Amino acid sequence: MPDFVILAFVFAFGACVGSFLNVVVWRMPRGQSLITPPSRCPKCEHKLAWYDNIPVFGWIFLGGKCRYCKAPVSPRYPIFEALTGAMFVAYYIAFFDLQLGPCRPAPRLLNIQQDWPIFALYLFMLSSLLAASLIDWELYIIPLEICWLMAAIGAIVHAIVDTPTLPGNLILPSAASAMSAGALIGWLISLVLMKMKILRRSFPEGEPLLDVDREHVAAELEEARKRGETPPPLPPSYTRMQIVAEMRYEMMFMLPSLLLAGIFGLLVMRVPALTSNWNSIASNSYVGGFLGAVLGAMVGGAVVWITRILGTLGFGRVAMGLGDVHLMFGVGAIIGGGAVTVAFFLAPFAGMVVALYMLATRKHREIPYGPYLSLGTAATLLFYCPISAWLKPGLNGLAITIQEMLAR
Repeated sequence: MPDFVILAFVFAFGACVGSFLNVVVWRMPRGQSLITPPSRCPKCEHKLAWYDNIPVFGWIFLGGKCRYCKAPVSPRYPIFEALTGAMFVAYYIAFFDLQLGPCRPAPRLLNIQQDWPIFALYLFMLSSLLAASLIDWELYIIPLEICWLMAAIGAIVHAIVDTPTLPGNLILPSAASAMSAGALIGWLISLVLMKMKILRRSFPEGEPLLDVDREHVAAELEEARKRGETPPPLPPSYTRMQIVAEMRYEMMFMLPSLLLAGIFGLLVMRVPALTSNWNSIASNSYVGGFLGAVLGAMVGGAVVWITRILGTLGFGRVAMGLGDVHLMFGVGAIIGGGAVTVAFFLAPFAGMVVALYMLATRKHREIPYGPYLSLGTAATLLFYCPISAWLKPGLNGLAITIQEMLAR
């Protein structure tokens, strides 16, 4: 089949996905169903015909106006659809023509006929990140449903399709897979303890307001006073010491996972009988792929969470939102622990220009970090392999040093 036919199909499919993402971005943060009611004009509420919903071209054919009430339709919709289609095409070319993308054993080349499951999984992740980023950029929130859906899909797909020769597979060495199992059990223990109210959430009445939230709250209070209504109660405020104190609950939640990951890894490394039994379990591709996704999710969440805790302890204000933790939890389940760590450290370069501009102009001190984590992830999909190869000698040396210390 000619390349232009394939690329046209990929673009059309991406544009259809972008059309659905428009629905997600508008309805999900407002608590509305993604299925019902069917698409309709927000002005006159008239149900749209299927030919009005053709991605990109439907808006062009209607001249950017509703067919029924002639109200203008935002150009954001076709732009978002076209950008999603272009993103799908760009990653198709990068993966299968330029051979960028997930690591693979040499001289193995990426091939759409063999590797479409991992390509489809990555496109799903990129689409999810696109929707989450736009919501975060506009409303400073990341819907947790998107993050958990990414984590679930990542774990299921890797459990089903991962083999040692599949590009992007997350199958782990025995000690690392044991650490993954320990981290998962520790996480489940923390959830049970929270359900039993032995552990509690940090900031049970809500986190401290961001600068942008304070402006919205002040505007709502002013509007309520003008209407002669009783202003709504103000969200709770926290002192610097109270904010720092709340972090201990988040550290307690993480502790079982960290401890059990270390214990399980040491036992498999140091006890020969356990090593043999565990190797027979972890060698199953279904188990190996699932545990690889679990470890990726745990590492992705932990890297952001530790940064949030340390930043909050150091500055006395919440450094990062828990939505960012959940976002990288979902990303890690798809691209793995090493790649999600690289993505996290690439993200600041994406956000540096905006952050410096805000500091220079004395505007909001907080920025929505989800879009920059997403950009870091998008870059990591293409360049993780050369970055990993560059870091590998140093990491191997560190691993050998740690093993020698543990063996003493």
